[in-house]
Amino acid sequence: MKLLISIIIVTMVVSCNSGVVDKSASANTIKVDTFIIHDTIYIGEDHNPDWQSGFNLTHEPDKDSIWGKPVSYYLNDKECVSIAFEFYHGYFRPSDNGATDELLKYAATDNNKLRPFYRWCLNMTIQISDGALGEHVGVPARQYAEKFPMEFFQYMDYDSTGEKYKEWISAISYSGFYDGDDPEKPKEIRDRLIAKMKKNCNNCGDQIRKRIDKFAKDCFP
Repeated sequence: MKLLISIIIVTMVVSCNSGVVDKSASANTIKVDTFIIHDTIYIGEDHNPDWQSGFNLTHEPDKDSIWGKPVSYYLNDKECVSIAFEFYHGYFRPSDNGATDELLKYAATDNNKLRPFYRWCLNMTIQISDGALGEHVGVPARQYAEKFPMEFFQYMDYDSTGEKYKEWISAISYSGFYDGDDPEKPKEIRDRLIAKMKKNCNNCGDQIRKRIDKFAKDCFP
């Protein structure tokens, strides 16, 4: 009987103390949002990075769309790389570093499902590139155009203003040189660019072939 009474008393004391602690803790708790991007966890409030101000994003993957698909279509793919997740959510900002090169190279992936999303990452990076960042966008832009010429022109034509084409031309002209390219010999670079694009466009008609010639001249006049 004494043992039972002792247990009851101890239980009441612990319960009372727990109540005090919980009340104190709740009074000092700040509500935050938790973002889980693949295996990385970020904690913060109202994340809205200034550097993405021109991207027209809500950061709600089911509402934002890229190439006719909700962003969730890409993010939910288990093969989507983490750095692309982080770029979309604004936690990774491209800069003069190797991580930026790692992200942008995916624009030329053979993965047809994810390529539009990676191409969007490249296009947005081109839009914000200046100074040192401009050194990183030319090569992946050229690689994408060379590997998928028909898709490239379709993507360019989607912008009726022609501004996207000008931005890509500018990026490639500035930093789209491969190792071994001699900037003082633009015709040689054009010839290699044209050869690669036409090789990857066996079924292209005369109109596309003419566009390839013009594209090369625009990039390396």
